[in-house]
Order: sequence, then C-alpha cells, then structure tokens
Amino acid sequence: MVEDLLHRIASVTELWSAARRAARGKRGRASVARTLFDLEGAVLRLHQELGAGAWVPGRASRHEVSDPKKRVIHAAPFEDRIVHQSLCAAIGPLLDRHLIAHTYACRVGLGTHAALRQARLWAGHYRFALHLDVTKFFPSIDHEILIGQLRHDVSCARTIELCARIISASPEEDSRRWHFPGDDLFAPLARRTGLPIGNLTSQHFANRYLSPIDHRAKDRLRIRAYLRYMDDMLLFAEERAQLEDWGHAIEQACWRQRLRLHRWQVVPVRQGITFLGFRLVPGQVRVKRASVLRARKRLKVLVAEAAESPEAWERFVASLRSTLAHWSHGDTWRLRTELLRELGMLPEGGEE
Repeated sequence: MVEDLLHRIASVTELWSAARRAARGKRGRASVARTLFDLEGAVLRLHQELGAGAWVPGRASRHEVSDPKKRVIHAAPFEDRIVHQSLCAAIGPLLDRHLIAHTYACRVGLGTHAALRQARLWAGHYRFALHLDVTKFFPSIDHEILIGQLRHDVSCARTIELCARIISASPEEDSRRWHFPGDDLFAPLARRTGLPIGNLTSQHFANRYLSPIDHRAKDRLRIRAYLRYMDDMLLFAEERAQLEDWGHAIEQACWRQRLRLHRWQVVPVRQGITFLGFRLVPGQVRVKRASVLRARKRLKVLVAEAAESPEAWERFVASLRSTLAHWSHGDTWRLRTELLRELGMLPEGGEE
C-alpha cells in the first residue's frame, strides 16, 4: 500500500539492494569501500534511523567542474546515496505517472539517445524549431512548489517528510532567486530554492518539477512536436510565428514555476539545431565540435596514463567505449575512425 511506502523504503532488503546500486562503478573509492566493508552495519543503522524518523542527511562535499560548462557539484556521503536510491526506487513510478510521453530524462527505456532520435525524426518533417532551456535550473527550483507537487503524488506523510528533509538540506550558497510578476521587493528572499547537482533525488525531483510546463505545452497549447530532456525543451512547427507564440506562452508558464529561460529565438531547421551535445542538420546528426574537442583531450590524457597500470588502462578503455557508443547515435563513422587513428589504435588507411 502507498501508506506503507516508508516502511518499504526503510526495509533492510530495499536498503541492501540500494547500496549495491549506489556502489556500482564506484567500489574503488575510499568512502564507498569503507561502507561496503561493514555494509550490514550501515544498512541496519539506516533501517533503524529511517524507521524512527531520526535520519538526517550528511554533509555533502563541494567541488566545481567546467566540462562542458562551469557547475558546482555537491556529492552526498555514500550512506545518503543509499537512502536516495531506495527512495527513488519507491517514488519514481509515482512521479512518472504525471509525466508526458515525450519527457525523456530519468525514465526507464528512454534517455538522451531516445530524445535525440525523436528530435531527428521531427526535424525531418518541420521547417522551424525552437530550443528553450532554463537559466540556472537546479539552483532555481523552489522548495515550496516542489514539496507541493510531491504531496500531490505521494500520499505517505512520512515519505513526504523524508523528501522534505533531503530538499531542505540543499546548500543555500549556490541557490538562485529571481523576481517575478506579482512579487514585492522581498518576496524572493522569503523562499528557499535550489537542489544539489549530483544527487539522484535531485534528478527525479527536477524532472517532476517541470511537468506542469509539459502539460501546458501538450494539453493547453496542443503542441504536437514537443519534447523535453530535463530542462532542455525542443519544439517544431511549420510556421515561425506559431513557434514564437508558443515560446512566449511557455516562458510565462515557467514564471509560474519561478523559473527563467535563457534568451531564445526560432531558427529554420535547415540552419541546424544544437541539442544534447549533437548538431541536427538536414539528413544528418553530428557531434558538437566542442564535445569532440573535449573528448579528444580527455582520451589523450587517459591513453598516456594507460601504460602506468592495469587500472589506468581499464579507465581508458571504459571512457573510449562510452565515447564511441555515444557518438554512434549520430552520423559519425568518419569521426570515430579518425579518433582511433589519433589514439594509435587504428593504422593509417585501416577501417574501424
């Protein structure tokens, strides 16, 4: 029953499975290894604390990345990530019920490449496109609005309390507050905003947060060719004016969620569309030049380190496989071949 949701989240069986999922690909990290060394004790402790309502999030570590753009990442302690995994496994299907079919992030069987395939299909049928994305999306998410959405989806009060505890633990130093129509001077200061980039819960909560925008687009505006991947929205139409009207309507809907969009403009499809690291041009999908340059730089560093140890070689191979698999979703046979030649893994004149 939904009312027993926290009992399921806090069960030893679910927490044990959540720990295995959270550790996948990270067993070599010291914090993960320490927890796994006494996993039974950690799971029993979390079971007791969650059941008693005494669990509180730990202190996240903060670091900055600049690939592809500068972002602040807050990495939760490993035990917190076990709780996040168990929570998302339980409430994920409840949140998913409120999402439209063409929302692709954080959903089983969908994802980046499914969104790209759909975008490519629509790009072949329409003359104009509009790409919208939210300014400082994760730092701008309003806690009050988000918790209200979760209360609508999840009827278990103790599970809502757990979600609110995780949301409230979000660091304030990186949050963003904006003024919107109807606000007085101090209204933004009275609201808590921001979710930490890097948490599994943040991804699911953020995806649900934008679902009213999706329903505005599909149910009210009747946009046939509309899709979203997290905060990236892509619309297609035959007329430029129609897309401009839709863009203004979606922007106003974002204001109601206390979000701002980056500046946008309608473009002809023949000019090309940048979406999810790819460039869609008529009849072809290419990888963005900046993405190619970053991948080449990263792989050249890894291949230089690969001779030092078996672990370094495994990191290089894993990164290379991931890069080639990602690029394979575009028209990139020549690009992949050139990369292998640059890394010395394919002779001149050889084939992939």
